[in-house]
Amino acid sequence: MIPARLGSSRLPKKPLLKINGIPLIIHAYNCAKAANLNIPIIVATDNQLIANTIKDYGGVALMTSNQHVSGSDRIFEALEKFDPQKKYKKIIHLQGDLPNISGKLIRKLAEVISDPLKEIATVIVKATPEEFHDQSVVKVATTFSNDKPKLNDVGKAMYFSRALIPTGNASVWHHIGVYAWQRNILERFINLKPSPLEISEKLEQLRALEAGISIHTIVTSEHPIGVDTDLDLKKAENYFRDLS
Repeated sequence: MIPARLGSSRLPKKPLLKINGIPLIIHAYNCAKAANLNIPIIVATDNQLIANTIKDYGGVALMTSNQHVSGSDRIFEALEKFDPQKKYKKIIHLQGDLPNISGKLIRKLAEVISDPLKEIATVIVKATPEEFHDQSVVKVATTFSNDKPKLNDVGKAMYFSRALIPTGNASVWHHIGVYAWQRNILERFINLKPSPLEISEKLEQLRALEAGISIHTIVTSEHPIGVDTDLDLKKAENYFRDLS
């Protein structure tokens, strides 16, 4: 499931902006295809232009309310429309503004959420020093079963913040906002009210932690580009130009 809305204060019509001639939302869709998971890929959107772009590409888009305040609300509405019989029990929630997340990493999310004891899974990467005090970069305090976590190790999130956490000499982890959900947990989550810490930090994943829902963290070496500004757009253009 890939949520995509047209409204963006920093980059107007962001999902339709072209990177090397291809709309951003199509790059995100291609990332999902590259995972080769043999499951439906659905773009959940509130705008017909985005839906038409996906359909012209041969993909599936479902229209959702324009009143949703979060991607999780949007994908849940689309999921209920697409699969009212609840055939699909596990959901991968990608982002429409991440154009270069790998299929391999998406498959890892699918692998971790295949464990019914894992309620939510997400992805983390070592933060760079330049990101430590950047409030647009979400940090996560996470615990592991060993002292030196390595690639693909799975930990458990303790807290998310825009501030630098933890203090001291522990590793600083950058949270990458892609998720895998047990469907029943997603349904429970979207029916919860926004929590105090969520409102304070402006991070909806804190709603889950405050409700006692566990979030498992997968270590990656990938540092996908999140396109939020003109500078990010230029980074993405340079990335795909270098690939060609």
